[in-house]
Amino acid sequence: MSIPFVQMCERLGKKKISPRFSANKWSPYGIVCILSTSFIVEYMVQAFQLLAYGWSMTNWKNHYFFGHILCAIFYLVVTYCVPTPK
Repeated sequence: MSIPFVQMCERLGKKKISPRFSANKWSPYGIVCILSTSFIVEYMVQAFQLLAYGWSMTNWKNHYFFGHILCAIFYLVVTYCVPTPK
Protein backbone atom coordinates (compact mmCIF):
# COMPACT_ATOMS: atom_id res chain seq x y z
CA MET A 1 0.00 0.00 0.00
CA SER A 2 3.01 2.30 -0.11
CA ILE A 3 2.93 3.15 -3.81
CA PRO A 4 -0.76 4.22 -3.86
CA PHE A 5 -0.05 6.48 -0.87
CA VAL A 6 2.82 8.15 -2.75
CA GLN A 7 0.63 8.55 -5.84
CA MET A 8 -2.11 10.13 -3.74
CA CYS A 9 0.41 12.66 -2.38
CA GLU A 10 1.72 13.34 -5.88
CA ARG A 11 -1.77 14.04 -7.23
CA LEU A 12 -2.51 16.34 -4.31
CA GLY A 13 0.73 18.23 -4.92
CA LYS A 14 -0.05 18.64 -8.61
CA LYS A 15 -3.53 19.91 -7.79
CA LYS A 16 -2.67 22.36 -5.00
CA ILE A 17 1.02 23.29 -5.26
CA SER A 18 2.16 23.04 -8.90
CA PRO A 19 -0.15 25.78 -10.27
CA ARG A 20 1.56 28.29 -7.96
CA PHE A 21 5.01 27.84 -9.53
CA SER A 22 6.69 28.02 -12.92
CA ALA A 23 6.13 25.15 -15.33
CA ASN A 24 9.80 25.34 -16.34
CA LYS A 25 11.53 22.01 -15.65
CA TRP A 26 14.79 23.63 -14.52
CA SER A 27 13.32 26.21 -12.17
CA PRO A 28 14.16 25.80 -8.47
CA TYR A 29 10.71 24.25 -7.94
CA GLY A 30 11.24 21.86 -10.85
CA ILE A 31 14.62 20.74 -9.51
CA VAL A 32 13.19 20.13 -6.02
CA CYS A 33 10.38 18.08 -7.59
CA ILE A 34 12.82 15.98 -9.64
CA LEU A 35 15.04 15.28 -6.63
CA SER A 36 12.21 14.51 -4.21
CA THR A 37 10.53 12.22 -6.74
CA SER A 38 13.81 10.37 -7.36
CA PHE A 39 14.43 9.85 -3.65
CA ILE A 40 10.93 8.68 -2.79
CA VAL A 41 10.75 6.32 -5.79
CA GLU A 42 14.09 4.74 -4.86
CA TYR A 43 12.91 4.38 -1.28
CA MET A 44 9.67 2.65 -2.32
CA VAL A 45 11.25 0.45 -5.03
CA GLN A 46 13.58 -1.16 -2.49
CA ALA A 47 10.72 -3.39 -1.36
CA PHE A 48 10.32 -4.81 -4.87
CA GLN A 49 14.05 -5.32 -5.26
CA LEU A 50 14.32 -7.29 -2.01
CA LEU A 51 11.52 -9.68 -3.08
CA ALA A 52 10.44 -10.55 0.46
CA TYR A 53 8.08 -8.86 2.89
CA GLY A 54 10.30 -9.47 5.91
CA TRP A 55 13.37 -8.08 4.22
CA SER A 56 11.40 -5.04 3.03
CA MET A 57 10.14 -4.32 6.52
CA THR A 58 13.65 -4.69 7.95
CA ASN A 59 14.97 -2.31 5.30
CA TRP A 60 12.30 0.30 5.98
CA LYS A 61 12.82 -0.08 9.75
CA ASN A 62 16.51 0.63 9.22
CA HIS A 63 15.48 3.82 7.43
CA TYR A 64 12.98 4.61 10.23
CA PHE A 65 10.13 4.62 7.68
CA PHE A 66 11.17 8.17 6.73
CA GLY A 67 9.54 7.98 3.29
CA HIS A 68 6.20 6.93 4.73
CA ILE A 69 6.37 9.57 7.46
CA LEU A 70 7.32 12.34 5.02
CA CYS A 71 4.43 11.37 2.74
CA ALA A 72 2.00 11.41 5.66
CA ILE A 73 3.23 14.83 6.81
CA PHE A 74 3.08 16.18 3.24
CA TYR A 75 -0.47 14.88 2.80
CA LEU A 76 -1.72 16.38 6.06
CA VAL A 77 -0.03 19.76 5.55
CA VAL A 78 -1.14 20.18 1.95
CA THR A 79 -4.66 18.93 2.61
CA TYR A 80 -5.35 21.19 5.58
CA CYS A 81 -3.03 24.19 5.16
CA VAL A 82 -2.79 24.87 1.41
CA PRO A 83 -5.91 26.22 -0.26
CA THR A 84 -6.79 25.07 -3.78
CA PRO A 85 -5.82 27.76 -6.32
CA LYS A 86 -8.62 29.34 -8.32
